[in-house]
Amino acid sequence: MRKNIGEVVRELRKKENITQEKLAEALNVSFQSISRWENGLAYPDVTLIPVIANYFQVTTDTLFDMNATENQKSKEKYEAVYKQHRQNGELELCRDIMIEARKIFPRDFHVMMNLAETLDLYEGGTKLQREQYVTEKYSNQIYSLCQCVLEDCRDESERCRATRLLCEYYAKAGNVFEALQLTKGVADMEHCREILLEQILSGDEKLCQLQKNMMKAVDYVAATLVKIALQREYGFYDKLSLDEKILYVETANKLYFIMMPDGNFQFYHRMVGWNYRRLAELHLLKKNKEKAFEYLLLAEKEATKYDELQDHKYTSIFTNLLEYVPEEYYKCWTGSERGMLLYRIQEMQEYFGQYEGVKKMIENLSKITEKEKKVTLG
Repeated sequence: MRKNIGEVVRELRKKENITQEKLAEALNVSFQSISRWENGLAYPDVTLIPVIANYFQVTTDTLFDMNATENQKSKEKYEAVYKQHRQNGELELCRDIMIEARKIFPRDFHVMMNLAETLDLYEGGTKLQREQYVTEKYSNQIYSLCQCVLEDCRDESERCRATRLLCEYYAKAGNVFEALQLTKGVADMEHCREILLEQILSGDEKLCQLQKNMMKAVDYVAATLVKIALQREYGFYDKLSLDEKILYVETANKLYFIMMPDGNFQFYHRMVGWNYRRLAELHLLKKNKEKAFEYLLLAEKEATKYDELQDHKYTSIFTNLLEYVPEEYYKCWTGSERGMLLYRIQEMQEYFGQYEGVKKMIENLSKITEKEKKVTLG
């Protein structure tokens, strides 16, 4: 005789070691309702059937009327839309699509982490987004999502994403002990997936992996140099002189040139350009407008190259097996690189005064980006 829905719910719940209270919370019903289902005294509302199916990640058509193929296609559709919004820097749309996905797939850990990472970006977004981060208590939501993943998920990639965000959460809260405890379960650099792959693969696949690893290492070192010099939360900003900060940022860019001496930076046109703009800001603090403008010209050149990228293949001898895949890189603002540069130059304009070159640059960038959505970070 075929089991009723309540019996199967009970079996799945016990198999996953989930309490009636926890299931009820996920489905937004009372735990008494769960008890009635399992005892055959009542049945779930028809609208809850696909939600229950997705919570337990089952695909039994007879019981839950949920086709496995359609289920997977639905997940892929949400993921594709989410990635497009992330690529465009549309945080609100990213958040909304993942909230919608969670209603249908409440126990999908990948959806949970997509939502958690999106909410985390609000902390460094526009003024309105930063306010939402506080008033909507996004940090608490991030914590809950990550805890759920670490408690119930077996997928190591999702667990790593959760661990990273939780470490940041604890560190910001001053709970260094809990953050350090979490790191004990994470592999060190020498034993991570990328290092293992370079040992396993051979031929061009091996060289490609080695190039990826070198590029990641260079980007990590370059980004760290900039953070040490310019991010106050790292604790070194006030200890470094302006000349020392300039040296840090210049060295970061030199690393990119070492790996890509032909100047074909692909994605890293963005990073090199940002560093040129940072150098302009530092030279402005030294009252050297001429040097600052020289760096702005270099920043504009890199921003233009990034915006006009067509062929995404790297060509340096150190990177020639790699390809820039725009869909894999995200941002948290809308508009182009030149739009972002214009926004930053306008912030600096009062320090340049009536400097003619800067005025012309603003006019030029304004014309180029006039049809874009205005960048707003403050």
